[in-house]
Amino acid sequence: MSEIQVLPSSGGNAGGSAIVDFELGSVADFKRRLTDMKAKYDFLQEFFKEIMVKDEDFGVVPGTQKPTLYKPGAEKLCELYGFAAHVKSKEEEREFDSGYYRVCYTLQLIHRSSGIIVGEGVGECSTFESKYRYRWVSESKVPAHLEKQDLFFELKDDWKDGQKTGNTYKQYRIPNEDLFSQWNTVLKMAYKRAYVGLTLQCTRSSGIFTQEEAEMDEFANVPEEDRKKAKGRTANANTARNQSAASAGNQQQGAATQKNRVLSLMKQADLDWNGLAREASNALGRDVKKVVQDIKNEAEWKAVGDHLDQYIAGTGSEDDLDLPEDL
Repeated sequence: MSEIQVLPSSGGNAGGSAIVDFELGSVADFKRRLTDMKAKYDFLQEFFKEIMVKDEDFGVVPGTQKPTLYKPGAEKLCELYGFAAHVKSKEEEREFDSGYYRVCYTLQLIHRSSGIIVGEGVGECSTFESKYRYRWVSESKVPAHLEKQDLFFELKDDWKDGQKTGNTYKQYRIPNEDLFSQWNTVLKMAYKRAYVGLTLQCTRSSGIFTQEEAEMDEFANVPEEDRKKAKGRTANANTARNQSAASAGNQQQGAATQKNRVLSLMKQADLDWNGLAREASNALGRDVKKVVQDIKNEAEWKAVGDHLDQYIAGTGSEDDLDLPEDL
């Protein structure tokens, strides 16, 4: 099998051309490649079934429709392929008057055993992105020097005991007065973007994470019951909260609902498990080390979820992302 390409002639006739025949391999070569690709795809699917954890390593970010690879999942993929990340360069811009900070990482993934550079990627972040430049506050916490009529606001549903009350309240977007406190968060987010994007590129996993959620669940062998729950959370994150807690079974359902809410908020705030444990400790007034084990009931899950709502509204922080030790 070959490819025919017409190239401009290097001879005296300016209008001439040359036909070049590029040999791309035999049919047998292509069949071997096809067999190899199928085997790799099957192995990757098995890896997802056995190792990758939905809503921890991958999941659907609130407000989106398609699965996203999270940083813990990217780390597992790199471990599988034997890749290690290396910082090739880091560019930074700082303005101490305005609080503006921009950082751009260029990362390389290196195959540990051979030392071969398998790919290179870029990740950028700045304090002028909306989630860092602004913060959300309730109406009563809008500073006196700001005119409410000039501010952007959103209507939020009011909740009580895990159910909508039918009332709404306003949350206002105000400028973040302390952009300097976001500099470390922005630094880590730029690295995270470069790392996850580069992992998708080098492990050829981009196509997996462009599937619909149900397709991704089937690929990862997520049980049908969990798939329906996940689909329900994507379509309407509040539906499950309307379940009554009258019986023991309903109480368990309510606890699962509040747990899913916390995990969703965890991803929205970009907290890792240590960060979630810290915020859970703050919410419950006691030491929480292992979140899933130490939070006992629906009321405690709800208290942590309410705390995370305030955490996100107040900071939009992503301070708990892990970076390599050499940074």
